[in-house]
Amino acid sequence: MTSYDDAPPLPDAPSHIYYFDVGAGDWLGKFTFRVTSWRRLREARGIGLRNWALIIAMALTQRLTGASRLESRIVASPSAGVFGVADNVVRISRFGVTLYLLKERYLLAEDGLGVTVEAHERFSPVPGILTRRFTYPAEIHPSGLQSTYHMPLLGSPWTATYHVGADRQTLAGELVCDWAKATESARRVA
Repeated sequence: MTSYDDAPPLPDAPSHIYYFDVGAGDWLGKFTFRVTSWRRLREARGIGLRNWALIIAMALTQRLTGASRLESRIVASPSAGVFGVADNVVRISRFGVTLYLLKERYLLAEDGLGVTVEAHERFSPVPGILTRRFTYPAEIHPSGLQSTYHMPLLGSPWTATYHVGADRQTLAGELVCDWAKATESARRVA
């Protein structure tokens, strides 16, 4: 395996544009979640009781109180790992109460497109109860301004697509599975 310092430079690598040029910093926005098909959710295999409870709680919270607050901080480490690393902490909250906390480490592949994501998530404001660790793949599109993540969430496979705004200060995301849809929209604040 080649170290980052020994690797030939990849000018304007899409993953470097996405995480280092555009992504690094603090982002603030909103998060929405809704079940698009209760029938398909009931028919889905492997959801489990814990995920059912989380899904119902999220759907009910969103219906009663509206969109949640989304905060994200991405810290770039271009010389770490094989081709660079970025760390992201995402907090989704409502009325100051943390509903979801996600800590991710993006390990960038030497091809400038592939990413391995190491994730640690926590549902609820109480640490240590509803937590798990998992790893999943992502790809950065050749422009460096779009990405696709293939993540296991709430007992189902999800596909998340993100698009950076033309101003490079906004980000819009859509997360979908067979029975639900979530959206994220954020603006860089620092």
